[in-house]
Amino acid sequence: MQHANSKKSEIIFKTLAKVIRQEREKQNKSLRVLADEYDIQKSLLSRLENGVNEPKLISIWTIAEALNINVSDLIKMVEEELPPNFTLIDK
Repeated sequence: MQHANSKKSEIIFKTLAKVIRQEREKQNKSLRVLADEYDIQKSLLSRLENGVNEPKLISIWTIAEALNINVSDLIKMVEEELPPNFTLIDK
């Protein structure tokens, strides 16, 4: 799905990727271990951590649970990493 402002959505995806990687690394888990423990495709995790895919909500939710984080907390972490006054929609 293409967003009207794909450059801004790319910033969100890259930030999400960064946060997921940081949280996984904090737990000292490799992609393979996290994928195997929670029956998540390693390729999906890799693509998300590299900001290659536009993730589906269900994928974000699953990864948040695998990292033992509430999905709302994961989104909050992403918000906190975005540039100041970042908005997806120009007003």
